[in-house]
Amino acid sequence: MNSCPVPTRARSSRGRNRHGYVLLEMIIALTVFAIVATGLASALHSSLDASNMLRRQASIRRGLEAILVESKSKPKREEMPMTYRDEALGVEFHSELEELKWINRRRQPVKDLYLLRAVAVDLRQGKLNDTAEVYVYRP
Repeated sequence: MNSCPVPTRARSSRGRNRHGYVLLEMIIALTVFAIVATGLASALHSSLDASNMLRRQASIRRGLEAILVESKSKPKREEMPMTYRDEALGVEFHSELEELKWINRRRQPVKDLYLLRAVAVDLRQGKLNDTAEVYVYRP
């Protein structure tokens, strides 16, 4: 058994170098994981914001539809303009009635034809949010 003895210094320096590479690989892996996790969190946050915005817009559209239906069901046109404030949404809905000047095929004016408009105003920002319109004939 004549084997060459390997110096202990060489063996220990190779082991230290290997541990250094493992540490570097761990740091790189953790950095990549952190970047991916941050990107996923950002994408999730953006999708939740978009979902909340779409849900709010759908609620505003339902409110516009509700005020149009309620205004249209009033028997007298003087009762048609109305206002409703939804504190949970932070929106005020109101309806407006406008008489239309319409001429039929016989070139005669059509009387008692109105445009019923529902308007949603954002109370927090004080700006117009959305509108909906429907024609109403009240002879």
